[in-house]
Amino acid sequence: MKKTMPLVSVIIPVYDTATYLAECLDSVINQGIRDMEIIVVNDGSMDGSLDIIRRYSELDDRIILLDKANQGASAARNDAMRMAKADYIMFLDSDDFFTADVVKTAYDRICRNACEIIIFNGRAFEDDGKIRRWCDKFYFNLEEGDENHIAPGLYWIGRTGGRIQQPGMKIYHREFIIKNNLKFGNSLVGEDYYFFYMCMIRAERVGYMHFEGYSRRYRPGSQETDKSIHGTQERIRSFGQILSTLNFVDDEKYHRIIGGQHAYYASVLWVRCMIRQDTSERNALLKEFCNARLKEFIRKNRNDWKLRVLSFFISLPESLLWLQIIFARAVRLSFKSKIRLLY
Repeated sequence: MKKTMPLVSVIIPVYDTATYLAECLDSVINQGIRDMEIIVVNDGSMDGSLDIIRRYSELDDRIILLDKANQGASAARNDAMRMAKADYIMFLDSDDFFTADVVKTAYDRICRNACEIIIFNGRAFEDDGKIRRWCDKFYFNLEEGDENHIAPGLYWIGRTGGRIQQPGMKIYHREFIIKNNLKFGNSLVGEDYYFFYMCMIRAERVGYMHFEGYSRRYRPGSQETDKSIHGTQERIRSFGQILSTLNFVDDEKYHRIIGGQHAYYASVLWVRCMIRQDTSERNALLKEFCNARLKEFIRKNRNDWKLRVLSFFISLPESLLWLQIIFARAVRLSFKSKIRLLY
């Protein structure tokens, strides 16, 4: 029997998430829409994830397995986007899961509103393997009043302060992605920042539906909660690509807004450098931070009082390193629940 063309391609990059993968896949195959393809990219997993994917693919012919050597979630998503056949694309991390009917709901909305991107909402939870602690608020700071408002992507960047960069809580028109040659960045971590900004800068019709469709897991050992020196190094080294998004923003107002958002991201990287317990690791990271000229970038883009305070402490002389460390630790404690990069 000839297969019908899928309506939605769901892309799931997988790397060593065997513990959570069944819940993730179950949430997709049990969606209320049958006409979709599920592209699961095994990114060199070594923990049994591949066996789980193979087992599920035997049970559901909508699952397409792409097995490859480890290159990171960015390359995995880009490979899957090239394979996708449906007119619309959604992303799901392999340790997260969809809520019921989100695929059909998002598909109906993006078709009805003729948008390039539809944003929807979700809820985060912390998972230590024993207890799930759910956040009492939606993941994105958007409200029911934002429902059905269609505007360019830059509007939504301004409306939310850029805090909607999670790629999974959206549905994208594949033709829009192809036309604008949109890809995830080449970094092993933080790759969604570049993709998000390029999508929003290019998109003319973006809408929002006030629907809790995504469950975001924060767990020990994930990229988002990675405390290693390598994670911070990679984020510093990839900042230049994130910064390049400003080259595509002609509007002075939004150039300033996005510059400020990038300055916040750079400030978080500085905090990650400063809170290192190992002196040699801290010094190595600070050297990379300075070589990347992030301190100067923050100073030039201190658009509000918070950035001005951050810039002041970041620019203190080396003789006041002790004060910088105290300040950075205080920032981490103050914003730990809001900025996951500080975990």
